[in-house]
Amino acid sequence: MTPRPARRASERERLRRLVVRVVRAADGALHRWARGPYESTLTVIVLVVLAAALPVFAACALFDWLAGGRVAASGESGTDAVPLLIAGVAIAVFALGLLRLCRFERRVTERQTLTALVLGAFAAVAAVAIAHLATGAVEPTALATAFAEAAATVTGTNSTSIPEAAFGEGKLDLGGGMLALRAFGQWLGGAAFIVVLVRVLPHLGVGGLDADGGVATRSARRLAPRSAGTMGRLLLLYGALTVLVAVGYALAGMPVLQGGLHALTTASTGGFSTYADSLRYFDSAAVEWVAIFGMAAGGVSLPLMFLAIRRRDPARFIRSYEFRLYVTLIVLSAVAVALLPRDGFDWQSTLGADHIRESLFTVVSVISTTGFESITSFVDLSTGSQAVLMVLMLVGGMSASMAGGFKVVRLLTFASFIGRELRRAIYPSLAERLRLGRSTIAETTISRINGELLLVGLLIIPAAIVLGACGLDIVGALTYAVSTLSNVGPALSYVDPALSNVDPALDTVGSTGHLAALNGLGRITAGLLMLGGRISVTAAAVALSVAAYPAVAAVRHGGWRRRTPSPVRTR
Repeated sequence: MTPRPARRASERERLRRLVVRVVRAADGALHRWARGPYESTLTVIVLVVLAAALPVFAACALFDWLAGGRVAASGESGTDAVPLLIAGVAIAVFALGLLRLCRFERRVTERQTLTALVLGAFAAVAAVAIAHLATGAVEPTALATAFAEAAATVTGTNSTSIPEAAFGEGKLDLGGGMLALRAFGQWLGGAAFIVVLVRVLPHLGVGGLDADGGVATRSARRLAPRSAGTMGRLLLLYGALTVLVAVGYALAGMPVLQGGLHALTTASTGGFSTYADSLRYFDSAAVEWVAIFGMAAGGVSLPLMFLAIRRRDPARFIRSYEFRLYVTLIVLSAVAVALLPRDGFDWQSTLGADHIRESLFTVVSVISTTGFESITSFVDLSTGSQAVLMVLMLVGGMSASMAGGFKVVRLLTFASFIGRELRRAIYPSLAERLRLGRSTIAETTISRINGELLLVGLLIIPAAIVLGACGLDIVGALTYAVSTLSNVGPALSYVDPALSNVDPALDTVGSTGHLAALNGLGRITAGLLMLGGRISVTAAAVALSVAAYPAVAAVRHGGWRRRTPSPVRTR
């Protein structure tokens, strides 16, 4: 029998193999370099994240050179290329020098894994904060501002305190290099989340790569025999989605460079824009429709999307419980926002194409935790519409997606748990396991989800109190705490200049001006909320317990405890 000729790999398969080879080569180079005498996986993770700042800063410096520098608010021209290169080289030399002295541990516990995740996020924030300080994007002494801006960049939160440039025609007072760094940083934050999704979360028993499309209550079912193949496939899909959005923006009339930057923040559901007015600056229905589809896709489970495309099975979306609820929430919320206008109900204006598009844009922007704003600002909506947006902020997108929030699948699981407890109240001897479609939910997973929800509830109230004491009113403090914890960004009230630190001359009193209205403590609190929402409150609590363990152990074992005198022996 004549053997069949070997089929040549398609261009898509070649690109996938290239991504897999790059991932494996980087992993091998890291293990060959980090062979020092000091064994610490946590230190290695932090130093690797810091060393990655050099290629990122270099790419942003090249973009700044191509964009022609900047015009600052004072009217003086400048460039971000040189400061970015100097900062990147200094950080990389420091990190690589220390990395040579360290090596990975042979065994890493679950607590160390969560701690490494938190420390890696803080290392990325530190690198981006240094870039903000080096380029003059923030004042050299404003460390709290640099931390908050860096946290918004890394976590993909549309919240900034940088004002609009006086001579920039609505542009932010930033150079091309920093605009690229903020957009690319949000996109890289999404790529890092994919790496964590494949390499970290499956080992913790909450993977999110289920056959039904991102059910995060089961251990990962890999899309490839090895994790590097799974990672390469998801990263390739993430990049393809970004390119598709960029092409859509270009066809909608947005300039190429602007379209590229906005595509990075749309696919990653980050929300940063090059203009202080967000997408409302372009005043284009075509741009808003492209953003709607891009943001909605960013809130969909990447494994679900990949399997549906690879197997040419669009019905896989319909079979997913989570996807059906995600779409249902979007449709019902858009109808509610459209039917609850601020100025009263009017059939002609409510059923208009522009009003329907704006309502859909607002709902998709919030549930995907992107934070883009259209012509209608979040603060200009009616009270009923704002209540709907508050619920969507808490829910967020699908599991294993770029969106933040509590996630739709957790909402489904929690609703099933409540239903089972109600049935147990009627039938005390009932023995029932929770299921979502073909997925069986373990009791430990239910406990983790309930614990996560409890931690979020316990965190929001004190965070809102701190934000209220630092310059926001009660409505702004509560909605901003929820918004930052869900990585959305905008709040649902105007900033009161009498209570805040905002300059009345600056256009920062809308839904995105709350970070500028806070003092140093408030900005640090906002940055910590962003990080906690992105890496999960549970992981942050575990890392905090690891950091506080030495002090607790010292107190528990008598370091600060009053010792009782030993009895005196007598003859």
